[in-house]
Amino acid sequence: MFRLLKTKLTVNENVLDQVAGITGVGWTASLLGYLSTAVGYGNALITNPQSLLYLGSALFVVTLGLDRLKTALSNRNT
Repeated sequence: MFRLLKTKLTVNENVLDQVAGITGVGWTASLLGYLSTAVGYGNALITNPQSLLYLGSALFVVTLGLDRLKTALSNRNT
């Protein structure tokens, strides 16, 4: 059981790229959705367009964090 605690977690860089790509698409779509509802071309289903802005901002921060994590892991391995 203690060996499980001592094992080192390894992260595959391809997985980080894939997750960062998904979050990148997410923040782009959220911010475009916010802009379109703010201008007036948006969907009537969205009652609060600020939620799209908040979601897009959070996903942008996650994308930046994943990019920095990948850079740190790359620098550690070299």
